[in-house]
Amino acid sequence: MKYRYWNKLVVLNALGLTLVLGCNQKVSETNPSKEMPKMVTIGDVKNDAATAINTTSAYSKQENDRILAEMRTKMEIMDANITELRLKGQGLATDAKATWEAKMVTLDEKRKLANAQLEELGKSSSRAWVDVENGAKAAWQELSHAFQDAMKEF
Repeated sequence: MKYRYWNKLVVLNALGLTLVLGCNQKVSETNPSKEMPKMVTIGDVKNDAATAINTTSAYSKQENDRILAEMRTKMEIMDANITELRLKGQGLATDAKATWEAKMVTLDEKRKLANAQLEELGKSSSRAWVDVENGAKAAWQELSHAFQDAMKEF
């Protein structure tokens, strides 16, 4: 009986030791305090900042080009509409023609202003872009209103 008791005691001790050592090893493997996170350096910050600046600059340029192309397309359409309107106005009676000519002069002035703003928009730096874009949009609105006013004759 003593032999059996010692046998059980040895087996239980071995099992306990195995459990203690096995569990202790797993705890130390998952212990986050042993693994330090990578330290961020000033060089990392500078690189990330430079990347962000370059990406922002590229995006701004891309948006500027898109808006400029869109406005140039609108201007081409407006020029075609003005040409068509001129053809329609050639057959007006004498008294209506004087009013018509005055409206066409106003329309031409607005078109020149819008074209000038569009050219300035194409040449402007990113800092001046917002002001120039607003000026170009305002000139476009004035041109559109002048065109609508001239269209009222028909």
